[in-house]
Amino acid sequence: MPKNDTFDQVATILQGYADKAIFRGYNKGKPSNGRVVHRLLWHREQVFELVMDTRRKTLHFPALLPKVPVKSEMYRAFQAFLREIASKERPTHRQIDPKKAKITCANRRGNVSLTLTVRDGDYEYAVRKLIALVHEIFRIFLLPYFDWECEVYDLDPDHP
Repeated sequence: MPKNDTFDQVATILQGYADKAIFRGYNKGKPSNGRVVHRLLWHREQVFELVMDTRRKTLHFPALLPKVPVKSEMYRAFQAFLREIASKERPTHRQIDPKKAKITCANRRGNVSLTLTVRDGDYEYAVRKLIALVHEIFRIFLLPYFDWECEVYDLDPDHP
């Protein structure tokens, strides 16, 4: 599939999530040199950048979880959570097939990034699995970290 078709395919999928109110807002970036940055208004009314790089074959959230110390329990728990994603013990619809995509994270200066590397060129599979994973991170993984969310997103703890 030519790059422009791939960019359009991913943008159409992301717009579909916005149309279904998974995102509260969506801004399609302009492709340049094999990259495009999409902006998603999502969890806790925050804007998240999703960088698509067709040269590296990646979909990347550069700052999915801000202000997470490298040596924290939260970061270790997040790494363990991601290791479970490809587990055969997870229901098929919640797995990321390691033959199709690889999920990794990094912590740079307290900003936890999440990258999905597309192994077989199936960007539709990749973007749908990545959005489902991030939704699961927001809805399940972060449950015990409400105090962190209050601090990071300046929330009123009495009004979750």
